Amino acid sequence: MLRKTCYNSSMRHLLRSVTSITVILLYHPVQAIPQALDAGLFVPSRTISFEIAKKQLKKIYLQGNHPRTLHCGCFFDKIQQVYPEICEHGPKAVGKRRVRKTLKWVHAVPVSTFAKPLKCWDETLCRRDGKGGGTGSRCCNVLSPRFKTREADMHNLFPAVGGEDGGRAESSGAFGGMNEYRFCRDKSTSMSNPRLGAKGNIARAYLYMSRQYGLKIPEDMEDRLRVWHLKDPPDAWEEERNTLIELEQGNRNPFIDHPELVERVKDF
Repeated sequence: MLRKTCYNSSMRHLLRSVTSITVILLYHPVQAIPQALDAGLFVPSRTISFEIAKKQLKKIYLQGNHPRTLHCGCFFDKIQQVYPEICEHGPKAVGKRRVRKTLKWVHAVPVSTFAKPLKCWDETLCRRDGKGGGTGSRCCNVLSPRFKTREADMHNLFPAVGGEDGGRAESSGAFGGMNEYRFCRDKSTSMSNPRLGAKGNIARAYLYMSRQYGLKIPEDMEDRLRVWHLKDPPDAWEEERNTLIELEQGNRNPFIDHPELVERVKDF
């Protein structure tokens, strides 16, 4: 009888302890502790030429049977001509006339974002060193091997619709290639808000560039990129593209292989 009483008393104490712990967890949830990412996941790129990168990407997209631009899904051919009326996404906004455009390879993280932290972005550096005129990217292209590597990183490059005269397809905003939405805009997209199927690609390119090159992402943008990453996970083509780029460039985007790694980073 004494043994049974002691047992019942012990059980009551145990149940009270469990109940107390449950209440604490409900009202004071334990935050996940961010963990450092394995540095070996982020291998340096061996591509240092933007022109070579564009040629390799053209081959990757054609051999991968995916000759479509990122934002509107417009088809392009082997001589890099694009017809915006032949697009997978959004309404056709260019009428019945076949208007030939030129394919452009644009940076998801714009040049101005990944180059500004470099000293070469300062125009006075070019003038002082006597390396010729030009500012911004033109100056960096002359002076900085680090800039060349960032500019040529294929994980940050995507096909986009350019202009009839070879005009720029890069956007002046936070994300490259957004000007393409003039050909496929609908109620859910705009020059600053890409379609859902492109959001994850852009987010993972941004997060990769942040970790690979130490680029700081503003807090409000980081929150948005994390949401995009979750809502639009990697698809089969993004995974295949990652592998094909590795064959040419020598490294992968780990956030495509392991999307859960994003949750382990407290602050990009």
